[in-house]
Amino acid sequence: MKSRRGFTLIELLIVIAIILILIAIALPNFLEAQIRARVTAAKADLRTVGIAMETYFLDFDMYPPDHDPSTLTVGENGLFYLTSPLQYLTELPEDLFNSGSSGLTDAGDEVRWYEMGSTGVPWVIAQVAKPKINAYAVYSAGPDGNENFNDNDSWPYRGETPPCPTGMGYINYSPTNGTKSVGDLVQVGGEVTAGYYCVDHWKVVSGRRPN
Repeated sequence: MKSRRGFTLIELLIVIAIILILIAIALPNFLEAQIRARVTAAKADLRTVGIAMETYFLDFDMYPPDHDPSTLTVGENGLFYLTSPLQYLTELPEDLFNSGSSGLTDAGDEVRWYEMGSTGVPWVIAQVAKPKINAYAVYSAGPDGNENFNDNDSWPYRGETPPCPTGMGYINYSPTNGTKSVGDLVQVGGEVTAGYYCVDHWKVVSGRRPN
């Protein structure tokens, strides 16, 4: 009775090499599929936040103020207005692309919310005067993990300097430029054609200004 011959070292190395080649082929596709899934989820989150913003506007005739996760000071915590005292959202979704080094949240923070630029003002100021333009932009850092929204605190209007290519405004993420290309996932609402700002480094938005 003949005994079975085991694999030789060369045969084992060949098998390992084939496995590594298959992994090298499959891994980029897997990572890209992961990014695409996160983009889809982030867009859905932003749409949900947008619906809550519009419902808030119907109740208060203005949007909540800015939201900056790195500070969350008064006037920079507007998305919390959507959860309390009236609950337009049960909880704030987290930005799936905020790595902590994006500038959207202090490094090491566990909760990384979306950022929002708005013409809204805190409740105390709203008792005296409401904004003359009502608009907001809530956004995710996008797959590149970096903020690509310039001067969101003053958006959508400030000064008379031509905003393009590098002034106030934002860059939209487009997967046609590459899965991890530069750009933010941006959900805008309200009078977004008002003000004076730049989109994608070339498109100037120039509309009604506040009196």
